[in-house]
Amino acid sequence: MNFSNSNIWNDSLYIRYPISKIINIGKLYFYNENNLLICQNFFDLNIGKFEIEKMIDKIVGGSKIKFSYINNSKTLDNLKKISFDNNFKYEIIDTWEAPRLFLENNLSNYLLTECGNQIKKNYRLYKRNKENYKFYNSDNNDILKLWSWVLKIDYNSWKREENSDMKSLNREDLQYLPFLLLKRDKSNLVVVCDTADNPLAYSLIFKGENDCWYAVKWGASYQGRKKYAGFRALFNHLEYIFSVDKHVYIDFWGRRNQTYNLLKNNSIIRNHIVIYKGED
Repeated sequence: MNFSNSNIWNDSLYIRYPISKIINIGKLYFYNENNLLICQNFFDLNIGKFEIEKMIDKIVGGSKIKFSYINNSKTLDNLKKISFDNNFKYEIIDTWEAPRLFLENNLSNYLLTECGNQIKKNYRLYKRNKENYKFYNSDNNDILKLWSWVLKIDYNSWKREENSDMKSLNREDLQYLPFLLLKRDKSNLVVVCDTADNPLAYSLIFKGENDCWYAVKWGASYQGRKKYAGFRALFNHLEYIFSVDKHVYIDFWGRRNQTYNLLKNNSIIRNHIVIYKGED
């Protein structure tokens, strides 16, 4: 199951965006930003004949279509073929190695012996001082309460200063919350607080294909960064995955994150692309 193709994910778009800005083409959903159709489905997509025909019509009509976080896969090959067969422009905006961690043996040993010095140091710090913090998991806590803490963390962080917090990013928070509430077996949230329940950091993960989790969002407040609470949330989540699944399969999703790169033992090529009609 590609969670970004699920009904819950797609239906959440109507909560997040103005309805007039959402364009549905078969199994694909797009956000229309000034005639740039931004696909809201990621990774590996099933693009059939109907989707191809309708996308061609949109591009011929002057729209550009953007796909984000597309794996090097049959999906990417199909999009290239559509472009070349119709004499469209196919522009690779970015391509990178997305870090992943596929681990089937002892997690603590991996973090203490196989990772870089920063990870080793912070993991030891996390283990030594764990009792000085509170770790709240969505498996056994009020999700709406935890989510209110997530939004406070996001608000009181560098992300708000750079307009990259979830509420500034076209209400990205409304994209994630329904899946967290309705797909309890395929989602999990960890929030780290101090002993007075001041929220410091969080980690949100969704489960996708082949028992693999995706690191959806990860953040810390200014106060949380001083206390290395982001690392505490991340390590606690990795331990949670290992305790539940007896292994760690996690795709860190994003790009060019030093911490994720230090944790990885696997990667996959991922791309942002745009397809549009060239000049006649």
